[in-house]
Amino acid sequence: MTARIPHLNQRVLTVFLLVSLPALIVGTVLVLRVGQNRLTDSYGRHLQDVAQQAAAGVDAYVYRRILDVSLLARTPDLRREATTGSTRPFDRAAADAVDRDWQQSHQQPAAVAQALKNAASQYLSDIVAHDRIYREMILTDRQGRLIAASNPTTDYFQGDEDWWIAAFDDGRRGRVSIGDVRWDPSARAYAIEISAPVSAVDDESVAGVLKVVSDSREMLALVGNLQLGQTGGAWLLRRNGTIVFSRYTTDPKARFFASDALKARMDALWATGPIGAAHFAAQTPDGAKHVVGVAASQLGASYPALPWVIAVSQAESELVAPLSMLGWYLLMLVALTALIVVGLALWFSIRLGADAVDIDMHLVRHPAVSHVGDFANDDAEVTRR
Repeated sequence: MTARIPHLNQRVLTVFLLVSLPALIVGTVLVLRVGQNRLTDSYGRHLQDVAQQAAAGVDAYVYRRILDVSLLARTPDLRREATTGSTRPFDRAAADAVDRDWQQSHQQPAAVAQALKNAASQYLSDIVAHDRIYREMILTDRQGRLIAASNPTTDYFQGDEDWWIAAFDDGRRGRVSIGDVRWDPSARAYAIEISAPVSAVDDESVAGVLKVVSDSREMLALVGNLQLGQTGGAWLLRRNGTIVFSRYTTDPKARFFASDALKARMDALWATGPIGAAHFAAQTPDGAKHVVGVAASQLGASYPALPWVIAVSQAESELVAPLSMLGWYLLMLVALTALIVVGLALWFSIRLGADAVDIDMHLVRHPAVSHVGDFANDDAEVTRR
């Protein structure tokens, strides 16, 4: 038994097409939106990885400088000079008087002039002259008096400075101290101060403190030269969102545009440890939505004065631009397909719905035929046979 093919109702087909096309468009938009969100999340993790790499570079630079200063503090000449200077009787009132007279007369006291001419000062000056990363070096004795310096200083007594107190610590072994990056207007450079205890010649007790002012341009170049696309950039930040360095501003009071979101994320991460990374979305002051990847520096675990964070951001519109363009192409294709289908359906409907053409046989011209003559010819042919 032959199966019968069901008749396709064109009206039903048209209705389903008109209903399905909007659903197709809406579904396409939803799929593109889901894809865009996943792409944004993927780029966020990528920016997070970039921030971690930059943070590792900053950590390696600072730790290397700390090691260099610690090794300089172990130099025998510096240890000998600090040990010898610490044997002199100390009078705090006399040290303050030297500084007071220096400020009033604007002339170097004899104690300062003598300290700047000894062998230790010549050694420090030679280091600064041949390595411009080092901007300034100061050596004090156990009491904080100036023993040697690479450059003329403004104070003779350094024992009341924060860097000296931190490096001297309990006076037994001391500890390395490092300060935050600060803009030096005279040198027009970002500098960082590293202080290390200087051990005595005969034991490991603290005989003095060595302070080194280091140009941090190599470290900051890791952040400043990090360019992602046309809208991407990197920042060296503190935990509270203030900017340590950025190629966009030199204002020491400037804050990161997403400082509140940054602090909330880093607080949540640091609740379990000093190291962490995350990514989130935030808006710039002009309303542009950016994807931000952040990573904490490991320096904060050893040096609480450096709660640094690396932030890398890029505009979301730039990140999802290829997918957005693909979405527009897809919507255009759907619209074009819909137009073609509707056009073809309309054309066939017009053709199939037209009235049938009645062909009148009287309008057709036929050749004349003589039937009588044909019969006569047929009879003659039969007679001959």
